[in-house]
Amino acid sequence: MAEKDIYWTWMRLDRTLAIRGIPGFSNVANIVTNLMNEGMVDTVYNENSSRPRYRVSEQGHQLLGQINEVTRHYNFS
Repeated sequence: MAEKDIYWTWMRLDRTLAIRGIPGFSNVANIVTNLMNEGMVDTVYNENSSRPRYRVSEQGHQLLGQINEVTRHYNFS
């Protein structure tokens, strides 16, 4: 979800985890809260929605870039 500069909800995160075979439904709120606490995710409030949306923060993008740089030469399949 970080590749796209979109806002996402915890429900979209849950679906993404499920599609990838990663159990997460009971953990999604904890995952998002922990990412927010570490500065990896920003909360975005929209006037038209009663629920907040989230996006990967600049710090989160930097960390993902570093991880990509370190792991790009490895074959994880």
